[in-house]
Amino acid sequence: MVRSADEIASRIQHTEVRPTADQARIEELCDECVEHGFDGAMVQACWAPLAADRLEGTDVKVCSAVGFPMGGDRPVSKAAAIRDALAAGAEEVDVMPNIGFVKSGRWDDVRREMELLVEASGDAPIKAMLELGALNDDEAERIVDVAVEAGFDYVKNSSGWGEGGKATVDRIRFLRDRAPDDVAVKASGGIKTLEGARELLDAGAVLLGASSGVSIVAGEVGDGDY
Repeated sequence: MVRSADEIASRIQHTEVRPTADQARIEELCDECVEHGFDGAMVQACWAPLAADRLEGTDVKVCSAVGFPMGGDRPVSKAAAIRDALAAGAEEVDVMPNIGFVKSGRWDDVRREMELLVEASGDAPIKAMLELGALNDDEAERIVDVAVEAGFDYVKNSSGWGEGGKATVDRIRFLRDRAPDDVAVKASGGIKTLEGARELLDAGAVLLGASSGVSIVAGEVGDGDY
């Protein structure tokens, strides 16, 4: 399916979550989102109030991510971080489950945590960063099932950091085939070209998390890290 650059832009959550990003960069990110018609600005929670003010009156969503790149925060801490990010101005939250517990087969703990995180998000869309690159086939299948049963709105292949790996057509197709139709798929990690973005959307993603959004829609090769 051929998709225009404008259509692809409308699916990109333009991302700047580096710890060194300063206020000027966050302001620039927000302005880029408005200029190019991106779906959302993905920022660390500390920048959510600034982004909310900068994007007020636009169609660009303020998005944030918590519990990454390690995933090992206590469930109550993740839940509190979700509520705080939303109170600060975020409209959507991406969160990483405890991948160490997944690898240990502690599925009851994983399920309880994921249910708590969904509860903390209230009515706001919440996405599960599943770090598929770190999981074997059985673990990947089961974590998708648990995320769906817990009530996540989106499943996501990776945070784009750490061991989660890059977004690939195969991983996005796996998520789209495994999750029911009412659970959406977000692709994240290593998306740097317009054609690569198009392929991931065609594979079943409805959102793309990328730090190279401007380069992607310009038809250039991005140099972003995630």
